[in-house]
Amino acid sequence: MGLGSLPGAALGRVVDAVLEVSVVGSFGSTGAQLRRVTGRWSSLPRLDGRSVVITGATSGIGWAAAAAMRGLGAHLTIVGRDEARTATAAARLSSIGDTTDPVAIAVADLRSLRAARAFADRFAATHAHLDVLVHNAGALTAQYGRAPEGFEQTYAAQVLSPQLITATLLPLLRAADRGRVLTVSSGGMYTQALDPTGMQLDEAHYDGVRAYALAKRAQVVLTQEWARRFPEPVQFHAMHPGWADTPGVQASLPTFRRVTRPILRTAQEGADTLVWLAGVDPIPGSNGSFWLDRTPRGTERLPGTRSTPQERAALWDQVCAQAGLDAASLG
Repeated sequence: MGLGSLPGAALGRVVDAVLEVSVVGSFGSTGAQLRRVTGRWSSLPRLDGRSVVITGATSGIGWAAAAAMRGLGAHLTIVGRDEARTATAAARLSSIGDTTDPVAIAVADLRSLRAARAFADRFAATHAHLDVLVHNAGALTAQYGRAPEGFEQTYAAQVLSPQLITATLLPLLRAADRGRVLTVSSGGMYTQALDPTGMQLDEAHYDGVRAYALAKRAQVVLTQEWARRFPEPVQFHAMHPGWADTPGVQASLPTFRRVTRPILRTAQEGADTLVWLAGVDPIPGSNGSFWLDRTPRGTERLPGTRSTPQERAALWDQVCAQAGLDAASLG
């Protein structure tokens, strides 16, 4: 039987499997485009009346996701560390769609746990519920730097602060009808194993690409732990956007971009699964999944990167302690 004679759903599964094995085909623009056609993707679901908080929404995947969600009727709060850029982004977003309320902003440098806690406390004090929390902020930084509390800045911004914000806003997510926490990870996390004691690089051993990949591995593991410890009613999912042409890639990985530019996705293609997860009801598959192109994916590709339950629990305890959270009370 040839591919042309396969039923539509079966053809979609075969194409998806071939792309996934190839990596380049899966992560690049070809993967998004073929899966959209052969998988017969439905239109993105409406988000009318749903409240969404998204960090890092001034450019790239975050901007594309925020713009799409606004166009689908979401009530947005965007979080950024630069007040002028965040306000400009909010003004642009407010002109999208037919929702009349302005996009709200919060200024917080998530490299600082104090700033992350202040934002989350303010939001919790002024809102009764939250439908969708999107952890998207995070840059690949070539130079070593420390957060105000002394942690390496990549680890602080992309691991500790999201954990702190999620814990603080969990009551609001539970109060929502379909609360969900979505984390934008990266396919780069596949290159790193989970070592709870080695997730934070020191200055002598710092490498920006590895620090970023380690943080993204931690995000996926912590998503799994949130889902395991708090299975209902909130949903916790991570996704990766594939290889997308964003300002972050242009600035941080210029050689990679130069080589792969013909196959890079648009930011909108990279953001599609994130927007879809924000609105699809119910989310198919298991809570705590890791997604690419609207399909759950495995979390290990390379030998030696499989983690144990004990290692995942150790990371949870460590991150909670570093973020000033009581792990026992959380779960």
